[in-house]
Amino acid sequence: MHSETTHKDCFKTKLALLWMNLSSEPLIAIYSMIPFILRKEIGASTYQIVLFSTLSPILSVFSFYWGAWLSHRKNKLLPNLICAWVFARVPFFFFPWIDSFGVMFLCCCIYQLFSRASTPALMEILKRNIGKNKREFAFSLYYGLSIIEGIVIGLLLTQILEVSNNNWRIIFLICSLLSLSSVFLQLRIKVSEEKNAKILPPQKDFILTPLRESFQLLKTRKDFAVFQWGYMIGGFALMIISPVRSIFVADQLPVTIADVALAKSVFVGLGMAGSSLVWRKALELYGIHKLIVWILVGFGLFPLMLLFSATHVAWFYFAHLLYGITQGGSHLLWHLSGPIFAGEQNSTPFTTVNILMVGLRGLIGPVLGGFLCDSLGPMPVLFFGSCIALTGAWAMNHKKMRQYHELKLS
Repeated sequence: MHSETTHKDCFKTKLALLWMNLSSEPLIAIYSMIPFILRKEIGASTYQIVLFSTLSPILSVFSFYWGAWLSHRKNKLLPNLICAWVFARVPFFFFPWIDSFGVMFLCCCIYQLFSRASTPALMEILKRNIGKNKREFAFSLYYGLSIIEGIVIGLLLTQILEVSNNNWRIIFLICSLLSLSSVFLQLRIKVSEEKNAKILPPQKDFILTPLRESFQLLKTRKDFAVFQWGYMIGGFALMIISPVRSIFVADQLPVTIADVALAKSVFVGLGMAGSSLVWRKALELYGIHKLIVWILVGFGLFPLMLLFSATHVAWFYFAHLLYGITQGGSHLLWHLSGPIFAGEQNSTPFTTVNILMVGLRGLIGPVLGGFLCDSLGPMPVLFFGSCIALTGAWAMNHKKMRQYHELKLS
């Protein structure tokens, strides 16, 4: 149990969370187009696109160890959040002068590493400073507002990029500076202390001990293990198609970087903003395990819609609208699952398991997708990814799995 949180501390935390969402949305919007930029503007090869697609999940393993270290040092929550936030955004200062894939890849490595690393600290701070119902409402509302902002940003990006494709370079610099402004509000947060908190001994084996603790958590919490199983299926399907969809769009669809900006920012944003509060209400009514089934269905239909894009560009935008709706639920569950499953316990171990699983499936999925793309072409791989997600939805809803759906979270 954390100590009594004052109304002022709660307000400062919510204000910081709001500005963190709003100030980061422009950077997230332009960063989502990196694979297409690499292929279309930098001339990246299939191998390089596959390498970039493995970047986020593989670096999640390193972020996992950052979170594991944090779980043993709960007094470092705020410094962890601020340092990771700053380190993730500084590399984009150099984008106006970068022309090579290697340097660009290194900058993205730093961003992905520290962007994930800040999540366990942020979610534990929210858990301590904001009550459960207010926390879920604030998280959904602020995220929805940031997505609405993203729609406006997407429209602006479309117009700017239509003037010159090279404008994306300076956009990265401006967006990173804007996102860094939220540090001033983070510094005002006062983190509530935990009462009767269990003091964990220092880890003697820094490599294996966090892994043992994570798998022990999955072994003892079957409800959390089922959640991870569902996310593993959906995430693996997305990992397989992650390098392939950029290649498919850049090589086989008559779209420009402005079209991609419109699809990824506006149509994905419309889907996420329109569904964010609906997903939160559905989480309250149906529970976290039922929502995973719906998310898997959405992720399964997305590659099929992309395939139809070859017949008409309208399917390209519709596919991203559907992807946005699905991601609205996925984002909510992934971030709030730690506090939900933890209850009154420390949520950091649950959140770090989420990060670890992203890394594990990312070690295989993009490489397998790239290999299949070279052998069969992008279209069969997109269909294969769709089959995995839809099969996972059936499995999660199967009667053998449903025994876990009614488990009450402690």
